Amino acid sequence: MTVVDVRLLTDGYFTLDKSFLVFGKYQGIKYKAALKPLLIRTNKENILVDTGIGTLPPKYEKFHEVIRTKEEQLRLSLKKAGLEPGDITLVVNTHLHFDHCGNNLLFPNAKFLEQTDEVRYAYFPDRFMRVSYLREFFDTEGEIVPLRGSYTIEDGVEIVPTPGHTVGHQSVVVRWKNRNLVYAGDAAPLPENIEKRNITGMIYSTAQGLESIDLLRRIENPVYIYSHENEQLKIPA
Repeated sequence: MTVVDVRLLTDGYFTLDKSFLVFGKYQGIKYKAALKPLLIRTNKENILVDTGIGTLPPKYEKFHEVIRTKEEQLRLSLKKAGLEPGDITLVVNTHLHFDHCGNNLLFPNAKFLEQTDEVRYAYFPDRFMRVSYLREFFDTEGEIVPLRGSYTIEDGVEIVPTPGHTVGHQSVVVRWKNRNLVYAGDAAPLPENIEKRNITGMIYSTAQGLESIDLLRRIENPVYIYSHENEQLKIPA
């Protein structure tokens, strides 16, 4: 099995309080956060990591503004890469918060690789995390492949558990051009989460969040992809 292409797609941007991304900082600062699913093509699978935010329900729109041109919609971003939604065979949601699984329904032929703990929690979240889960986004009719821990999709494409931000958060590591691309998800949505060991502000377990950051920091020869960093819109050279 061979990885033949890796690229960042887009589903535009959405606004949120920046304090959600870094614990104890940036309260009251409105931040325009990128939405950038990762497309991994192998000679066997077309894999999409996260699916963006899609269309938010009206009650969410007063808290989060979705900013995108027509060309920045995930479906058209995927088309620019030469694929249609039906071509995606696997979807890996780093977690099931609404801004990471909002377009899951677009992919009728995909299997969904999820941590079992994340799926269970998404249906019955604690009160403080309830607003982050939208059942109409993640409760698809697609086949779920339940995971417990690390999982190798193919040689060079590995899922790594990184709980903390959510109970069943996972990141993806792709071997590409002699580097390890680390799609951190919301274990590290901004560079300072990795560089300064700052956990996210929206978090299920602070202790696990720091352990997961340290796990990602130990990966050799890494290129980190930060889920909401709004300048890093292509795979770094």
